[in-house]
Amino acid sequence: MSYHSKIRISIGWVYPIGILTSCIIALVEIVLREYLLGMGYEIIIVPYFAISLVGLFFIVLGVIQWFRYKNWIYPVLGILMGVTSFYFSFIYSNHSVIFNTIYFICFIATILFVVIKWHSFYSHERFEINSRRLFRLASERIYQTNEGFTERPYSAGKVECSKDELLGFVRILHSYYVVRPFYYENYIALAFSMNTSLLVIKEAMEVSYIILDHNGSIRIKISEKDYRDYKERLSFDQLCSSMANVFIRFLDYYQKGLESRIITELKSIK
Repeated sequence: MSYHSKIRISIGWVYPIGILTSCIIALVEIVLREYLLGMGYEIIIVPYFAISLVGLFFIVLGVIQWFRYKNWIYPVLGILMGVTSFYFSFIYSNHSVIFNTIYFICFIATILFVVIKWHSFYSHERFEINSRRLFRLASERIYQTNEGFTERPYSAGKVECSKDELLGFVRILHSYYVVRPFYYENYIALAFSMNTSLLVIKEAMEVSYIILDHNGSIRIKISEKDYRDYKERLSFDQLCSSMANVFIRFLDYYQKGLESRIITELKSIK
């Protein structure tokens, strides 16, 4: 079985699928309305049902993203886009100017919100994409499914690395939006997740993380939420070990001055 199919589809793919489906429904509705108009019914060609469906879609998906990512920007964007979609139909019909004004206000508010919060949207998407790539890399050669999730962290041994090298390595991973680091007195915790937004967590332990001690020891913990995103119950210990090996390999690239290979390897996983 290919590792490409081991992880469930990202919720981001629901947007194009939902919009495409709504466009098809809109075309069907327009054709039906034109037919009824030709039959002598007094009816407007505007696809009210499809437009309302799009608005409801944005609102519902924004709420779903809130429960998944715990980031308030998604329900706010969903509501803004949903309300804007609802009022979109009024600019093509002879409704009160008030409705048209509300539409343009909502439209401008949506644009402004996206512009103001663009860094948050961009950062979240980059973190999630790279986290998915990490999990795909980790599961590339795992086919055993005889073990399930456990709460305990996994000890992955030690590496030879100075504190300065460790700090530099962490900065590189953070700059590539691979992990979000949390610095402690004796270790650094690197958070990554396919689910909860890394922008809203207060501690790395809220999601999947790897701990790099200043003495070179490595521990890793994959969250149950991320583990359940696999379609199969992969061997949990093997998954943790493989994920640790991914970071050890990235550290080796950094120590050899081959930082670009980190992002190249991540991008090779689709």
